[in-house]
Amino acid sequence: MNTVHLTDAELALTQHAMHAYLSTFGHDEADVLAQVRSVIAKLEAAEHEEEQQIPVG
Repeated sequence: MNTVHLTDAELALTQHAMHAYLSTFGHDEADVLAQVRSVIAKLEAAEHEEEQQIPVG
C-alpha cells in the first residue's frame, strides 16, 4: 500500500479527474469501472477523514 499526501485542492482535483475518467468508459470495461469506483470511494473517504480531524474551537 502506498500513501500520497495531497492538499485539499489536489484531492478535489483528483476526485473530479476520476469522475471524468469514469464517464469515458462504456459497458465493456466493467473491470476498469470497478477499479475507478474503488479509487473514488477511497478519495471520498480520505476527504471525510480530513474533515473529522479539524479541531473546533
